This record gives sequence, C-alpha cells and structure tokens, in this order.
Amino acid sequence: MDVRLFRYLFENTSNAVIMSGCIWDKGVQEQLRYVYSCEMNHSPLEQCRQNRDNLMLYNGSPIHLFIMGSLSLEDAKRLIHTIRNDVVEMVIIPYVAPLQRFLVMQMALEQGIQNSELTEFIKAPYLYLRKSGVKKVFFIYGNGKIFEKTETQMYPGIYFEPQDGEILDMIEEMEGYYIPVVKAGHIINNRMLFQFGYFGIDLYRIRHFLYHYAKSVSIGKIDEKQIMKMLLAYRKAFSDHGMETLTMFCSPTEIIAAQTDCVLNTIVIDKEDFCHADIEKDDGRCTVKCMLYNDYDVCRSHRTEDEELRAGILLLGNIKLSKHLEELRNHYKMTCSQIRAVSVPNCGNIYNWESSLADMDVKKNAVFWICPFCSQMQNQVLKEIKAQNARYRIIILNEEYGCCFNGFLTEKADKI
Repeated sequence: MDVRLFRYLFENTSNAVIMSGCIWDKGVQEQLRYVYSCEMNHSPLEQCRQNRDNLMLYNGSPIHLFIMGSLSLEDAKRLIHTIRNDVVEMVIIPYVAPLQRFLVMQMALEQGIQNSELTEFIKAPYLYLRKSGVKKVFFIYGNGKIFEKTETQMYPGIYFEPQDGEILDMIEEMEGYYIPVVKAGHIINNRMLFQFGYFGIDLYRIRHFLYHYAKSVSIGKIDEKQIMKMLLAYRKAFSDHGMETLTMFCSPTEIIAAQTDCVLNTIVIDKEDFCHADIEKDDGRCTVKCMLYNDYDVCRSHRTEDEELRAGILLLGNIKLSKHLEELRNHYKMTCSQIRAVSVPNCGNIYNWESSLADMDVKKNAVFWICPFCSQMQNQVLKEIKAQNARYRIIILNEEYGCCFNGFLTEKADKI
C-alpha cells in the first residue's frame, strides 16, 4: 500500500515562526526535508526576547530546502548556522535592496553584534551563498503567474519565472553586479507542493527615493552624518520599511478525499521532548508513539468525497495584510481550501492584521492559527480570530511550548 508520513514541526520560540518539516514516502524510501524561518518585525515600541540558539532542525541530515521568510539578523544567523552544520541543497530568499540591507547592518551595530560571517552575508547575500556550498539559490522578487492545478504544473520540477529585464538591470545597477533574481512560483518535489509568494516594497520606489535624495545632497558631502540622515529620511518615506517577506504554502499533492485517506495529529511539544522533523531517522516511530502516549487533536479529512483534504500549512511571514490581502487571496486561491493551519503575520501585530482574513470557509474542519507570543498587542487579533469561528484554535508558541502536526496519507481501497 502507498503510505506517506508527513510532519510540520514548529519551534519553541516567542519571536519567530520556524518550521522544520518533511514528507517520507515509505514505499520508495525517499524523504524531503525543509525549513522555513521568519523572524518577526515588531513595532519599535515593542521589544521581545531573543531566541535560544539551538534549533530543532536535522542534526547533520541533508536539508533539501531552506526558505527565508525575511532577511533579518536572526534569519541570517539561522541560515549560516544551518549551512555550517548540515548539507543545504537549495536556499530560497527574498531579494532585498542594498539600502534596506544597510538598515539591517545598522541594527547589528546598535546591538553590538560583531560577526564577520554575518556581516559578509548581509552585505552581499548572493556572493556569500555562491561560495557557501549550497547547490541552488533563488532570489525572489515579485510574483509570477497564478498557480493552477494543471497536469503540467503538478509535474515534479521547479517553476519560477525569469524576472523582467528592466528589473534585472535595476538590480545590477544598485548592486554593482548581476544577480539572477526570479519571480515567486512553486516547486513540486516528492509529491509535495511548495507555493511561494513575495510581498514587499516596489524597487521602483526605492530607486526613486535614492535618485531624489542624491539630487538634494551636495557632491563631496557624503559622510557618516549624511548617511544617518538618509536612513532617517528613508524610514519616514517608507512606513512599511520592515523588509520584504516570502509567504509559503506547503501540502502533499494528493489531496482528493475520494482517492486518499488522511489522518493528521496536532500535538503540543515541550522543549525537553527533543522532537525533530526527520521521520526517516526513527522509521516513523515518533508519530506512532505520540498517538499512543500523548493527548492530541485528530484532524480527519472531509466526509464528502468530492472535497479536498485540509492538510496544508500557510506561512504568512511578516506580510502587511492591510496592503496585500487581495493579492494574497488571489495568489493562493487554488490552494485555500487545503489550509489546515495559518501563521499569524508578525506575531499578531495589529499593524499587520486585516480581520477579513479570518473569514474562511472551513465547514466542519478545525483550522489552527499559529502565533509566537510577544506582547499584549496581539490580544485584539487573537480575539477577532476566535470570535469568527468556534472551530478555530489558537496555538501560541513560546520558549517552553512548540507544536507538531504529523500524520499519514494512504490510498483508499477500491470499493467492491
């Protein structure tokens, strides 16, 4: 029988969404391992605790896919740490302009961080990753065509559209060298769908700002004081300066309830549990042990056989919903009926939230909203989510508790 196990494991953290996941096709003994990391960008009035250093990743096992939901100091540290300790085959990262990366460097200086490798990465992520040993690197800017479940698009492969020549020329002008940036698309690998979305500041706006600011500055007067004035002007011009974000939806590809049966367990994990996402390493026994010895929620498929299984995770990073909600809905319209869990943008910061996101057609399914705990600012957002539908469940991540979704897919036997 065709049996596949899958797992979405969320870190014990109060300041980020870090998901390590995998899908294991037991019949052919193939496993796909991936990591999504997105440090939250909070209001300047809020300060959250720093994350602990150890990550529940794979301890030396190859990572097929590492996705940076944002380009922040903490996300950069996680990527560098992972490259040092594991074999990383592919990295997907949002393209961030040099001026924006300079802001990140200033944050490092203000925090007294002195790390030559981190500095090298922030200054030139493309050059750093080229020499790091990562086999494939994709810098993402903008969104490609809308994903459709056609036979062609569901065939295994990497589906990123080339970026427009004018954009590539602009990036080369800003960087001083060519970077092969592409548009967000999707990947099909080991019967797993990864669909990406890019949401951030238009590069034309940044170029326009630099052009007009340069005209207002006298030649020969560019010094440290002038640079700081420019950064203040940039922050004033871009109220949403908190960096670009990559969103990601992931789910097994066989999602028709008439053909596939699915059981998905939701388990709270303690930091002492030493949980991991590497199913193959324990031959799937971790999942069985949780079923026997833990309290958990069992999420079954739809009872009507013409529906799609809700076995997917939508990670929203730091998207500003008030600005990008309609674009987001259009981008994921073909997969929205498969969503079992959603990460709340930016730790539930009210400035990133749009209440209409919580209006989902979930029928009789429980849908989980994942939110790292940061401050009282998120209370309004969480109340709006819970008040929208009694079937919604809130999962709060902190330094003590994380969460693991794990389950299996099997082919349904033919009816006699």
